[in-house]
Amino acid sequence: MGQGGLTAMQLVLPALTFRTPDGAIDTAATVAYARRAAGTWAHRFILSGTTTGGHQASEADRAAVVDLWADTIGVDRLTACCWTPADITHATHAGVVPMVVLRDLANDAEALSLFAALPRPSYLFSHPEFSPTTLTPELAAAARAAGVLPAAAKVSKVPPSGIAALRTATGPDFTLWDGTARHISASLDAGADGIVTAPLSHLPDPFPATQADQLQAAIDAAQHHLDTQTGRDARTAALFVMATAGHPSIGT
Repeated sequence: MGQGGLTAMQLVLPALTFRTPDGAIDTAATVAYARRAAGTWAHRFILSGTTTGGHQASEADRAAVVDLWADTIGVDRLTACCWTPADITHATHAGVVPMVVLRDLANDAEALSLFAALPRPSYLFSHPEFSPTTLTPELAAAARAAGVLPAAAKVSKVPPSGIAALRTATGPDFTLWDGTARHISASLDAGADGIVTAPLSHLPDPFPATQADQLQAAIDAAQHHLDTQTGRDARTAALFVMATAGHPSIGT
């Protein structure tokens, strides 16, 4: 997609959940952050994903995050990362589309059974860290043929060639988000509808414009800083520091 505008591109941000020193949800800080997020042009926000440690939280905690965001900005721009069946049930009842994590699936047959049981609409989160069976072009084609392909997926650790193969297998009506934003133009050229990028989860101010070069530059700058941190927990901690009022990327 060159260096032009990205008006058709979907920018998806993992949402941060702020916490008090004792580990409880910091409601005031999270509400303020959600309102700031809603003021950006981001297409959608992922609740309780790995960026903010959602996989380590309790079901009750993840449910509270869904309710807090829904009450603050409405449900239209939300998707909830769902790690258990109870997560799926709560998100659906709240009117938030579930993003179901592929977890510990032994084979494509298990994945197809999962897809068939999901509410409509549902999204998928495919990452080899959480399941040996991921959303491959072969699985996507089988799900599409069986009429059980969900509406969208975030796919991680997939190169542009794999994105292109998934686009062919899923068809034009499926929404495909690349889980990396290190090469936005290549992802979009391969057929992704958008990208998921944690390096913008701190909501820099000013927020980057919808120009490919400006967006990539902003992501790369944040990613460079995050890459100096060792491990996911350290990178997450750095994001929270960057998202705090008074940080140079936020202002007062």
